[in-house]
Formats: sequence, structure tokens, C-alpha cells
Amino acid sequence: MCNLTGLKLAILLTVLFVSSGFGLAYAQETSLADKFYGPETKALETFATEIATSAPKIIAAAVLLIIGLIVGKIVARVVEKTATRVLKKAGTEIISESKAVENTLGKINSARLIAATVKWFVYLFFIVAAINSLQLDQLTSALTSLWLWIPNLLAFVMIVIIGSIIANYVIKWINHELVIHNYGGSRYIAVGVKIVIYSIVFAIGLTQIGVGQSVIPTLVSAFSWSIAAAIGTAVAIGLGFTLKDLLPTAIAGTSGYRSVYKVGQKIRVGDMTGTITSSEVFHIIITNEKNESVVIPTKELMSKSVTILHSDSKN
Repeated sequence: MCNLTGLKLAILLTVLFVSSGFGLAYAQETSLADKFYGPETKALETFATEIATSAPKIIAAAVLLIIGLIVGKIVARVVEKTATRVLKKAGTEIISESKAVENTLGKINSARLIAATVKWFVYLFFIVAAINSLQLDQLTSALTSLWLWIPNLLAFVMIVIIGSIIANYVIKWINHELVIHNYGGSRYIAVGVKIVIYSIVFAIGLTQIGVGQSVIPTLVSAFSWSIAAAIGTAVAIGLGFTLKDLLPTAIAGTSGYRSVYKVGQKIRVGDMTGTITSSEVFHIIITNEKNESVVIPTKELMSKSVTILHSDSKN
């Protein structure tokens, strides 16, 4: 009887020991699973939470970018068409109408340049708004500074275009006046004035975008004085060549030659014969037998053989 009771007790202890072993093993397996998969699970949960929280912000940013792209293109087209009409009337659709500027920059369509500047101003406005909706403070601050700088770039473009218009009108006026007054060296004078005007225009424009605010005005001032001296020299040389021919003629016309050749005289100049119908300082007019009037410069009278056939002068 005692042996039976001892056997039952041994079996019961064995069952309890095995059960406790299985429980301990299960607990160890559970702790190991938590150790390996716990961080990944938490990371995925955090990522999903962030996505769910940021989804409205991302959608809002995408919508703002799409709207900005559409609005920027529409505004650019309107600005380009308007600027093209205005610049065609002003005659400065292309900035590089000047050879000096064309060699430096190539041909630049002024209207497209204005439109591109305005377009990127609109683009940056919506880009800043989109990034601001994502609450990226540092990037928002940097792009805001860039966006606020765009008006300076637009000011530079407008200064260059307006300066080109002024330069074209000034050069045309100078060329016209030089041709009318027969000044020598007019081409060099026009080129010098053009270089000075464009230098001043670009200097003012560059200071608007913050380039060389202290150095450029000094350089332009020195450059302008140099060009002015060169222009003065060109004018002096041109006047010298012009007066070389005019002064002897004027002296001859106001001295003895004018007293010798009088209206009504019949003279022969080289192979031409006719009657003097007008006697001026720089020329005389003779009329031949065919009633053709010929203008003879006074300097030709100095270099050709002149014969007075008879005099029926009115003086």
C-alpha cells in the first residue's frame, strides 16, 4: 500500500515538472519573439502613423505645385504677348540689336526674358507655399529669401531693356546728326557712345541684383571718362579731316575767288562751258547752252584750269 502511494506521488511530481518545463519554454519563446520583432513592429506602426498624419500635408503640397505650374505658364504667356506688343512698338524686341551686346550675350528676346522671370516668380511663390504646408521651416526660409530676390532680377531685366531702348534712340539720333553735318569718324563716335550707354545700363542693373555694389560704379565712372576722352579724340580727328577740305574752300570762296567769279560771266572749267548763274562761298552754278545747271565746288576751281570767255556780270 505504501509502495502504491509512493508511485502515485512520483507520477504526480513528474507531471508537474514537465508542465513547468513547457511553461518556461513557452515564456522564453515569447520573450525572444518580442525581442526580435518588437522594434520592427513599432517602427512600422510609427511610419504608418506619420504617413496618416502627413498625408493631408503631402496632398496639399502636391495640389499647390500643380496649381503653381498651371498659373505660372498662363501668366508667362500673357506677359510675353503683352511685352511683345509693347516692345515691337518701341522697336526693341531683341536686346542684342547692338553688335557689342550681341557678341557678349547673343540674341536675347526681351519679351521671353521678362516672361521667364515672371514665370519663375510665380513658380517660387507656390513652391514656398507647398514647402510651408509640409512645415519644413529651414527650407521654407531659404526659398522665401530666393523668392524675395526675384523682383531684383526682374528690375535688372527691365533696366537692361529700357536702357537698350534709350541706347537705340540715342544712337539713331547721333548717326542722323553726324550724317547731316558731314562729320568725319561718325561710325567710331556712334560705337563709343553705344559702349558707354550699355556699360552704364549694365552697371545699374547689376547693382540691383547685388553684384559689385561698391566696385562697379567706380569702374564705370573711370570707363566712362576713358570713353569720353576717346570720343573727344575721334571727334577732333573727324573734324580735322572734314575741315581739311572745307577750310581751303571757304577761304577761297570768301577771298579773291569770290571777287573773280561773278554772276553773268561765261567761263570754261575744264571741258565744261557755261554762264555763271550763282556764286556762293563753297560752290558756283553754271548753265550751259542746253540750259543744264551744273554745280562746281570752289575747291575744283582751285585745281582746274578756268578761262573767263567774256563778262556780262551784274556787279
